Amino acid sequence: MVRADKLNIRGVAHPPPPRGKRQNPADLTASEIAVTNMANQPLLYEHDSSDRVGTVLASWKGTDGSLRICADVEDPGVAASIRNGSTRGLSLGTDMIMSEDGGVILRKQSELSVCTEGKRQGTVIDTINGKVVHAVECASVSAQKRQSALSTLECATQQNVEGVVVHSS
Repeated sequence: MVRADKLNIRGVAHPPPPRGKRQNPADLTASEIAVTNMANQPLLYEHDSSDRVGTVLASWKGTDGSLRICADVEDPGVAASIRNGSTRGLSLGTDMIMSEDGGVILRKQSELSVCTEGKRQGTVIDTINGKVVHAVECASVSAQKRQSALSTLECATQQNVEGVVVHSS
């Protein structure tokens, strides 16, 4: 049985990358998402390094190209705010090594934060202790067909994490 003050969460840490140029130097490409390994990284509250609230267990490329995560939240106060819906955002802490002219030489993920709202659209906690807590409904017929195909794949992924490449150490 899961302790009332401990949560297992899943969600989107980075949306599928847009085609073309990055909108922000910290944005990830599809190939960077594919090789990102966030296992054992700290889970912070609002990027405050003195406020570690849990640990990232795994990360993987979602069926839609997003970077998905699974983490344990061990802080009772943060767990309560996630349960009541006031804290449902996710945000990556990206560490970038820059050249003198401002180009990015290396970017890596140093932490993941739970927050009230992520900066990137769609970066949310969508599953708590195996139960879906966030969904998007599409009203057009063509969008429903696409969403149905994605939902079928994503549900299969959520039910069997071993069915996808999960990076862990």
